[in-house]
Amino acid sequence: MPSIDASGTELHYERAGEGEPMLLIQGMSATHLAWGEPFLEQLRRSFDLIVFDNRGMGLSGRAELPFTTADLAGDTAALLDALEIETAHVVGISMGGMIAQELALAHPERIRTLTIGASYCGGPGG
Repeated sequence: MPSIDASGTELHYERAGEGEPMLLIQGMSATHLAWGEPFLEQLRRSFDLIVFDNRGMGLSGRAELPFTTADLAGDTAALLDALEIETAHVVGISMGGMIAQELALAHPERIRTLTIGASYCGGPGG
């Protein structure tokens, strides 16, 4: 099972398919498995699909507290760097949408398209 070191945190990821890169960012407490195989299978037909577990989740390394959604966006950028992906279509759901927004704010040049579902933009303490 592949993993990368993102600023001292081991991130588990899976990559399969062909086409333009698409990165899926999962929500709080969910793993890469939560996307569901039927959904992933359809995306792999058209995209170089990357799914991963956020720090402290699933097969990724333990999370040292505290951390922010901006820190998780940094992990995501480190994953793109490790995979030598300059730009990607980014899809985030729930907290993954918040991470995707932080990624877009910090690294707009890395985003081909941004799709956010069941999320919000944060706020005090967000």
